[in-house]
Amino acid sequence: MRERFHGGLRRLGVWAALLWGVACGGPAPNDLFEADTAAGLLATAGMNNAGGSGGTRADSVAGTGGNAGSGANLGNGASAGNSGSAAGGSSGGGGGAAVVTPQDCAEACEGIGECAGNICVITCDADHRCNEQVTCPAGVPCEVACAAASACPSGVDCGQATSCSVTCSGENSCAGNVRCAGTSCDVTCEKQGSCMSEVRCEAEACQLRCSGNNSCPSKVGCGPSTRECTIGCSGTQSCQNSVESGASTTAISCASGACPGQVTCGGSDCSVSCTEGACGGGVCCNADECELGPTRNKCQ
Repeated sequence: MRERFHGGLRRLGVWAALLWGVACGGPAPNDLFEADTAAGLLATAGMNNAGGSGGTRADSVAGTGGNAGSGANLGNGASAGNSGSAAGGSSGGGGGAAVVTPQDCAEACEGIGECAGNICVITCDADHRCNEQVTCPAGVPCEVACAAASACPSGVDCGQATSCSVTCSGENSCAGNVRCAGTSCDVTCEKQGSCMSEVRCEAEACQLRCSGNNSCPSKVGCGPSTRECTIGCSGTQSCQNSVESGASTTAISCASGACPGQVTCGGSDCSVSCTEGACGGGVCCNADECELGPTRNKCQ
């Protein structure tokens, strides 16, 4: 009897507690279920968001190729985002210039010169002075060595090569015009009377050096498509005609007695260094920024 009495009291207590919870606004059983479901959905969304961030990372790593990271909306979003990063990185890096192989050089340089790796090397020496104009093959880097006296009398055309280096190391070598283009061009006129005609560079980056006595007596210059142009007239009585540059950035230096013609430059920045007795024809700088030292600017 006592046990049944106590059991009845316990059941009465449970029902009282339930009635008290309802009376005080406690959640209904259905509400409890819905809350659990919502919590599960939020947790799932959080996982998806984590995957989505993987996709976003893929975009940032891959540039335009990272759209594969949008796969983060899949069930395994994080993994899809990671694979998006890898795929995007691969495709994002595919915009560079074509690589020139030794085989490419062998095909382009055949009958003209010999290949050193992927560079077509043309040598004009005492045994083979290259009396006709030296023309570099298109689409490969090119090096021309006019090493003998009076070699390359008809000049050098390196306008179709991807990059170019021309060395006129024989006296009176490179008598004809020297022209180059491509990504970079380096012309050195290092002997007496070398580069007698115009030296013209249209490459992205140009290095023109007239270090021989009486070298480069005609025009020396860089075109307006050139990004960086460096012209050095260090030989005695070198660069006797005009020196011109339309490049974005130009640096010109003239040793004593050099550059008696006018020196002209434009673009964004131009610096001209004339030692005493140089630049007799004056300097005309039309660049946005001119650094001429003590030399007066004729054009301002």
